[in-house]
Amino acid sequence: MIRRLVRLLVRLAGWLLTPLVVILAAFLGATIAAVVAPPFSTTVAAVLVVVAGLFAATIGLLLWIRLLRESPELQDALAVTPEGVPRDAEVDLILGGDGTPETGADSL
Repeated sequence: MIRRLVRLLVRLAGWLLTPLVVILAAFLGATIAAVVAPPFSTTVAAVLVVVAGLFAATIGLLLWIRLLRESPELQDALAVTPEGVPRDAEVDLILGGDGTPETGADSL
């Protein structure tokens, strides 16, 4: 049961890394737009902030995925595949396993 929980938490952390990068990029884009937006009307300023946040999030995601796919060093440091998914061998190493796949009720 513990192995299954740890495996799930490690995978969840690996999967949440990309959304975290996107959220930070969107926040940065929206913040920059909010600084520029005061001269405009309220509606235009709100639209500007939303569009800038979406644009920054999209650019951030594209750059993050490109960086992750092109950098074997980053993949090794984060213990993820080029798609950003945690490697099973690294999860087994964290759990103290021998790297062989689990069988039975505890396997994920």
